[in-house]
Amino acid sequence: MRVRIRVSAAIFLLSALVGFSPLYAQDIVIGAISARTGDNAALGEMQGNGAKIAVEEINAAGGILGKKLVLALEDSQGVPAQAVAALNKLVYRDRVVAVIGDSQSSPCLAMLPVILKAQIPMLPHGTNPSITKQGNPWIFRTRANDAVKFGSLGDFLVNKDGFKRMAVLHDSADYGIGGMAALRTTLSSKSNVIVAEESWTPGDKDFSSQLLKIKKAEPDVLVLIGPMVDMGLAMKQARQMGITAQFAGGAGIEASTTLGAAGGAGEGLIFAAGFISANPDPRVVSFVQKFTALYGKKPDDFAATGYDSIYLVAEAIKAAKSTKAEEIKKALSTLVYKGIEGTFAFDDSGEGLHSMQFGTISNGQPAFYTPSKK
Repeated sequence: MRVRIRVSAAIFLLSALVGFSPLYAQDIVIGAISARTGDNAALGEMQGNGAKIAVEEINAAGGILGKKLVLALEDSQGVPAQAVAALNKLVYRDRVVAVIGDSQSSPCLAMLPVILKAQIPMLPHGTNPSITKQGNPWIFRTRANDAVKFGSLGDFLVNKDGFKRMAVLHDSADYGIGGMAALRTTLSSKSNVIVAEESWTPGDKDFSSQLLKIKKAEPDVLVLIGPMVDMGLAMKQARQMGITAQFAGGAGIEASTTLGAAGGAGEGLIFAAGFISANPDPRVVSFVQKFTALYGKKPDDFAATGYDSIYLVAEAIKAAKSTKAEEIKKALSTLVYKGIEGTFAFDDSGEGLHSMQFGTISNGQPAFYTPSKK
């Protein structure tokens, strides 16, 4: 009896030393990495809460392959080195079958070499286009990248909503330059649509010189791309200068931070986002109701991608009838799945979403937007 006890204790101690968690032995463990402390903690909180709802729903329906899903949450603090440390814990301690996150691009990029070595699927939420350009076959992005975001916005405004004269005011950082490039590419066959392009240095507070040139171009829509406060101030100043063009932008322009800086000028703006809580789709309505009841606030883009990512892994395991990483990867590469963000179909580079949803600000709140072609 003493020998058996000693052997059991030794096995448990060895498990602890190598990082294996016996608590998870009979479960399917999915890791989730995002900032849960620090300046971007709100992103991780949303992602984790959305993922928790998905896990609870799946387990309530019987789990996957007769096993329960377990969510292992790790804090990246929004720091690349910390994200790598968190990922190593999930891979070698918790034996996860897949990882979702990070919500920011820099931690995602830092984790790519670890994922390639560990050979497990990763569903990143960062939107920098370079994440899926590293030739890493284990990457399956679950948010539309910046090129998709602004390409979809340009197509929507011109070809669906009927705007004919577009001005673009963007920051001079990568985000603004990349967004402008996507608009140009999408609208390249309509050379006369973009009538003005102006830029600013992030952090500038006076946009009068750029807006004066834009006003002279007489646009019917003005697309803004940049930091949230900057975009809000630019909209406010544009209205003060008598610019009446429709405002539009990507995810973030509808945020309370932007609208507060705009001082009422953001009313009616059109925005492209991966998820809009006011979407009347029944599945979105159900998710929003559950999330709001549990957490006292409406879910955002990051909550939605946490939710969809868990379902994508679950559907891949179900299709593969296996929890082996290689089989999950193969299933993800051919999976077509309709989530609350849209329809996922991963291409050869690992991009899952190829279009956006569209909203507007009505009475100070985001609302779902249906175009009425002009």
